[in-house]
Amino acid sequence: MIGYAMERGTTNGLRSSRFPAARLARLLGVISAIAAGVPAQAQIVGPAGRTLFNEGVMVRSLVRLDTFEASQGGEELRRLRNIYALVWGARPHLSLSLVTPLVRTTRGGESTAGFADTSIFARYDVLRRTVPGGYTRLAPELGVKLPTGGVFGTGSTDVMGGLVFSRVRDPNWWIVDGQLTLSGSGDGGERRGDRVRFDVAYLRRVLPRSGMGVPMVLVVVELNGESVAETRRRESVVSGTGGDQLFLSPGVEYFVGRRLVLEASVPIPIYQRLGGAQPRPEASIILGMRWLF
Repeated sequence: MIGYAMERGTTNGLRSSRFPAARLARLLGVISAIAAGVPAQAQIVGPAGRTLFNEGVMVRSLVRLDTFEASQGGEELRRLRNIYALVWGARPHLSLSLVTPLVRTTRGGESTAGFADTSIFARYDVLRRTVPGGYTRLAPELGVKLPTGGVFGTGSTDVMGGLVFSRVRDPNWWIVDGQLTLSGSGDGGERRGDRVRFDVAYLRRVLPRSGMGVPMVLVVVELNGESVAETRRRESVVSGTGGDQLFLSPGVEYFVGRRLVLEASVPIPIYQRLGGAQPRPEASIILGMRWLF
């Protein structure tokens, strides 16, 4: 999910027969911490670790398992990514995030594991308009990926910029975002292609049926797209790189309490145009949790 926030202490006409106003306001503060953006292809827990909320600290962990079709005469490839994120609501309009992925790939009987590059993000809420039963928000975001990874690192410093728009009229939630990544030169003079990605998410509260409270369940449908330019090495194009992908990602979010959210998503590839013999994802699943301190 992509990025929304609620002001603490504002109920705006939302009612719950089980929740007094003060507790409902605190719940809305938790909801402000569930939407986020993560590294590419994070989907629900995706454009992840990057969120906007008013105060406090959030720890986020998600696991994504991708299975890729076997190349001709080859073996099936599986990739497991465990993404850890620490998010700090530094100011009422500002959040800072630190995101580090741990990656493990398996092909046949051989496995490789290690950390990928760490990213740092800052998001600032430039538009905040609250209305009865919801809000509208717009937040630009800047980030940098540092060459801190091991075997799965790129060796490059990349700059990222994005924009997140959210519109909530409970029980309906819309979140749209886009992100541009400008890649730097990495190991051996290799420069991975710049990338553009977007996410469009619709969420609907299905439980409780009347008013907000906990436990609470949101169903989610996302459309996630990414376009990557070809990799270059010393100005020469590297074959079998770049391409476009589009995913439809149904999911669910479960508010266990005021501070804990569990989430799951199943990204389904609906369009793929990848250069060369790149592995194409066949099946994926995402499981995650968010803990607000």
